[in-house]
Amino acid sequence: MRNLTELEIEAITHRINSSNIKSNEMREDLIDHFCCSVEEDMKRGVDFEQAYQKAYQSVCPDGFDEIQRETIFLLTYKKIKTIKMVMYLSAYLCVASLILTFYLDLTHTAGASITLLTGSVAFLFLFLPAFFINLYKRQLSRSLSNKLMFVFGFIGVAVFMLSVVFKMFHWPGAKMLFLTSIAVVNLAYFPMLFFKMYKKSLS
Repeated sequence: MRNLTELEIEAITHRINSSNIKSNEMREDLIDHFCCSVEEDMKRGVDFEQAYQKAYQSVCPDGFDEIQRETIFLLTYKKIKTIKMVMYLSAYLCVASLILTFYLDLTHTAGASITLLTGSVAFLFLFLPAFFINLYKRQLSRSLSNKLMFVFGFIGVAVFMLSVVFKMFHWPGAKMLFLTSIAVVNLAYFPMLFFKMYKKSLS
């Protein structure tokens, strides 16, 4: 039965500080929690290493990265909930506008163009951004290359869909938008995607 020594506290501090956790506050809280948990077990006669492993399995059995992702998720849960609400509502608006457009067009009723434009705007400026933000939030604790890949993917798809809208309404600039989307996807998104797949195949 004994308290933690300075060397043991330093060992816990070094292990946690050597992890991928970026938040200083989170690292300090983990160090305090680990020290208290390990010391409590050591007072019951458990040796230092066994007490540390027990604390590790209790707090973060899937690694320090997992606890960081869970913390980020909890901190951003309300924002994620709002984003998902926008995503599903805009998806409903897009589908409803598309169905109404077909109905108005088949019955030769005025307003089909306005309805189609409304659905296109909802898709481009509500659904698509919310969808990609939701995907991007999952990459917050991952590498910068993963984040950039999603950004380029969003830009490529958004510009492509915009070119489709311009083409449908015979607005000028549709060809330029289409070529821009192709350039972004082929020169930025696909190279990063296939490089990521190549690296994963080697691991």
